[in-house]
Parts: sequence; structure tokens; C-alpha cells
Amino acid sequence: MTVERNIVVSEATGQFIEDMPVEIVERKGIGHPDSLCDGIAERISVEYTTWCQENLGVLLHHNFDKVQLVAGEVEVGYGGGHLLKPIRIQIAGRGTPAFQGQKVPMDTIAIQAAKQHVRETMRYLDPDKHMVIDSYAGRGAEELQYVVDHVTANDTSFGVSHWPRSGLEHTVYETAQFINYELINQFPVGEDVKVMGLRRGDEMTLTIAMPFIATQIKNAAQYEEVKRAAEAAIQDYASQLDERKVKVMVDTADDVANGAVYLTLTGTSAEMGDDGEVGRGNRVNGIIAPFRSTSLEAPCGKNPISHVGKVYNLLALLTAQDIVARVPAVKEVTVYLLSQIGAPLDQPLVANALVRPADGALTPAIQEEVQAVLDERLANVGDIRTCILNCEQSLF
Repeated sequence: MTVERNIVVSEATGQFIEDMPVEIVERKGIGHPDSLCDGIAERISVEYTTWCQENLGVLLHHNFDKVQLVAGEVEVGYGGGHLLKPIRIQIAGRGTPAFQGQKVPMDTIAIQAAKQHVRETMRYLDPDKHMVIDSYAGRGAEELQYVVDHVTANDTSFGVSHWPRSGLEHTVYETAQFINYELINQFPVGEDVKVMGLRRGDEMTLTIAMPFIATQIKNAAQYEEVKRAAEAAIQDYASQLDERKVKVMVDTADDVANGAVYLTLTGTSAEMGDDGEVGRGNRVNGIIAPFRSTSLEAPCGKNPISHVGKVYNLLALLTAQDIVARVPAVKEVTVYLLSQIGAPLDQPLVANALVRPADGALTPAIQEEVQAVLDERLANVGDIRTCILNCEQSLF
């Protein structure tokens, strides 16, 4: 039976992002307190779902999307320091604690998943030594269990994403990834990176916050030397990402003469004064882009079966990428998906592709091609669940 979906393909008429005089883009690295909360929440969701599949043979309702980080306290200086007060992770949200008489060890799953995420993400942050992790997850509403069973939208909400990234978006994202996964092998830096990008006309400025590891830097002279070398390495890398001029500036608040420098024991500002929370960081496309359409949903930790705040945001991103890859006449697209609670996930209240053609106006032929891609993605919305549970796509 053919399903008639509410798909609208329309032409983008606003100013193209690259033609705007100013653009701002941010990415929070994997060790930022907000990113740690996102990562922990998502790992809990994956581990909880995996446990339920393996032990119960079913997918149970949950939303572990209320993880909060309360910063600790340290004394730190050149050569080292010590922890005064641990970082606290508070896991909240809702799950299903029992099914047909069998208990689900929600708290144990949640705490172990949180520790495992930290171990796999952070080099210097020890979840047993530096953190206290508590789970306060409660029982979910019974009516939402029905929603999960029937794979219908659990909420009336929307997902949105665009593709491709602008030059600044690409530069910010890739620079943050470079620091987190390559530069960290060359210099004593931590994972709590933040890259704030500004494009003004044809010039980009990347203002980067990046912690250095106190135990590996013995004095101010070494700090300045390492910082200059790391900044130069980032400058070299970022300059290759775009043809426009890029200027890199690292830890601009430093006052080395007065001892105000960015040193950490654990590689994250969470050790001293910087709290974190799910949903305050990167969107599903990996960046924070105030000049773009975006959803304020916090996808990490939500169930991957029926929660549109998760499924539709990732579906919007993957659909936008598909459209650009498969329809050469499309220069840029933003996909909007609006659900209606209780309706099938493959039949949104509306699915809108806002298309910017590569050359000329939006034609019926382009509309038809874009609609076909969108229709195909919606028909196979179940693939999103598999993608999430296999950790094939980062959600932050």
C-alpha cells in the first residue's frame, strides 16, 4: 500500500550563509562538561537498550536525558596539584525498572555506562578517583510504554538540520576534532576544548579554549613554549581547511606573568567550577550555529525507538546529507520534520525540505528528486534506531 506522506519541497529565498557579512559557529569538544553529560546520557541509553534486548528480548521505554555535572574543586599549579572535591554526576530521567516480573538494574547500568564513557573519552579523568556518580532515574509513564511498543511519535516536536556545512562550520568542527584526536598525542593538552569561530567577510578568527595538563608542565617558561607550539600546530592545520584567511588564538585569558594560566589535573574544567548539562552543547550536526535553523531538543539519552526529539533530528541530518549527495542540482538544503504525538514516525505532520538550487530556480524536476529522497528516508525511519544503537553517528 502506498503511503501518502506530507512532504513539501520549497525554495530557500534568504541570503546564502557564505554571503552574509558575519557568521558565528561554536563547537564544544568531547571533554567539555556539557559534552561529557551528552556522552554519558547517550551511553546509558545504548547500554540500557542493549541489556533489555539481550535479557528480555524487548525494547523498553526510557529517557535518560537529564544528566547533570556538578563541578569539583582542585588546587593546581605548575607540576601538579590535588583534588579537593570530586566532580559529581547526577543521572536522572525515566526508565522501565521491571518487565513481566523481571527487574531491570537501571541504576547499575547507568552508573557503569557513565564510568565507561569517561574511561573511553578522557585520558586524565578517572571516574573512580575524581568523580562521584549517582543515579536517580525513576519509572516512566505507563502510557509512554505503549508509544514505544507501537513505534509512534511519543511527543509533538520537530527535528531540523542542514547540509552541507559552511566553510566556517567545517573549519570549526574539524579543528576541534583535530585537537581532541590528534594534537592531544603531540602536546600535554586535555579534551575540554571549545572552538569559537567568527567569519567577518573573508577572514576567520578561531578563539580556542584548551586546557594544559599541570603534571607535565613544570614552570611558566615551559607553559609559554608548549602553548606557542600547540597554537602554531593548530594554525597550520586550520589554515588548510579553507582558502580564506584563518587566525588562531589559544587561551586568550591567560596572564602568564601573574600566574593566571589554563592548567588542569584531569583535562577538563569540570574539575573546578564549570558545571554541565545534557542539551546545552552541540546539536546533532556537531556544531552550535546561531545563524542556522536548529532544534533545542536534547537528543542524547532519549530512547531511539519513538522519541522524535532524537529520531527526527538525526533523520533530518542524514536526509539533508542524502539530498545533497544524490541530487546534484541542490547546493544546500535544510530539512524540517514535525511530529504529532501518537502518529506513525514515518508519517510526520509535515516534512519540509528547504532547498537552495546550485544554479537557477527550483524546478519541478528538482522538487521530485528531493521528495523521493525524503520519502525514502521516512519509509526507512527504523534504520535510525539501528544507526543509534550501533553508535554509527555521534549525536553531539
